[in-house]
Amino acid sequence: MWRNLSAHEKNDTEFLADAVDRVLRDRGLRHLADRTLHDEAMIEPLVADALTTPQSPRHHAEGPFVEDHLLLMSQVLSAVLGEKLHLVDIEEFAALKGFEGEIEELEETLKENAALYETFVVCHDASKWATVYFDAPEGSGGRAAGFFDDSWAHRHDMGISERAKFRTRYAAMFETFRMERPELSMPEVQRQFYMTYGIDVHYAGHDRAIHSPVYRALLDRVALRRRLPPRDIDLLETLIAHHVDPIADFGSVNPAAILRYHALAAKYGYDADDFVDLLQGCLFLDTVCGSRFRSEKGIQNDPAILINFLRSEHDFAPWRRAEKECVREDKKKRARNVLFREAGLDGLGLMDLLRMEPGPKFGAVLAKIQSAIVDGAPIPKFTKAVDEQIEKRIDAYFNLVFPGGE
Repeated sequence: MWRNLSAHEKNDTEFLADAVDRVLRDRGLRHLADRTLHDEAMIEPLVADALTTPQSPRHHAEGPFVEDHLLLMSQVLSAVLGEKLHLVDIEEFAALKGFEGEIEELEETLKENAALYETFVVCHDASKWATVYFDAPEGSGGRAAGFFDDSWAHRHDMGISERAKFRTRYAAMFETFRMERPELSMPEVQRQFYMTYGIDVHYAGHDRAIHSPVYRALLDRVALRRRLPPRDIDLLETLIAHHVDPIADFGSVNPAAILRYHALAAKYGYDADDFVDLLQGCLFLDTVCGSRFRSEKGIQNDPAILINFLRSEHDFAPWRRAEKECVREDKKKRARNVLFREAGLDGLGLMDLLRMEPGPKFGAVLAKIQSAIVDGAPIPKFTKAVDEQIEKRIDAYFNLVFPGGE
């Protein structure tokens, strides 16, 4: 579905953590997220297992289970789709001067690929249940309870029964801890549990596990319920397999890393720019918004990796950014022309209203009217009847631009 990149009028900015808090408080968005995930969990045991997988607050302070992570991602996606969250209104992105087009394009990528991203939310961490392992430092309560593993190889080779034993023990300890503190929120229970036991939760190779038959089959089923075509499902498999890679690659601005993603796109036959755009959307949902951390200011979100990714993309090939900006501007122009035509403000509609013939004189009048509408400048005056009709058509145009009454 076509969308107008300029449809949103910029509001006062809010910091990312405040925006995420606002999304979390929205009961309607929470209801949509609950329904999405729990409908899948009812028919997919792998999803149900993922929802109950533990997570620790160093990287996931949004709550004690993967369910909290997925619900937050789903709420953010619904907020973007429902025009309740605009990336250009986030202070950290608004402060990224010169990247306004990229931020708008990222939001449009999310909107234009809603089913793909909904599938990503459901499936990208499904294998955490099967790949989870626990570790705790020397002298901690968690180490005393047996939660430690000194062998990296063992973390990948640990058998199903051994993982299940540690999962069960961790879940029992956490539930006992929670029951003793009924007055606390779940994120606060998670924090205090971590402070008491120091147990970190990790997932060995959960990203690449999407290539295994069982998780690829899950992806197929979830995606087909959303009517995604086979090529998009293949693309999602690649995105999920590499969704954590930018965390290591873009801890700082790193233009050379962009070549890796172009090579990855070429390997599977994807357009490099489209692949990078889609991966940045995954990063926004998963790492920037869906993963929270604690600081002296409270629970926060960190957009730095995404910002470094955008800066790296620019520094890798500055001329490509100029080319993409031309494409974006052309798309905006064509989008406006569609709405001008529907509102009767295109060439034919105004030629008939103004009773003018085609030619340079009419072209100048048309350009002046349309530019005034786009720029918010005074509209040229004609007769009273014509002026009233133009005003009605302008109202119709803005009703099309802002269908929700924004």
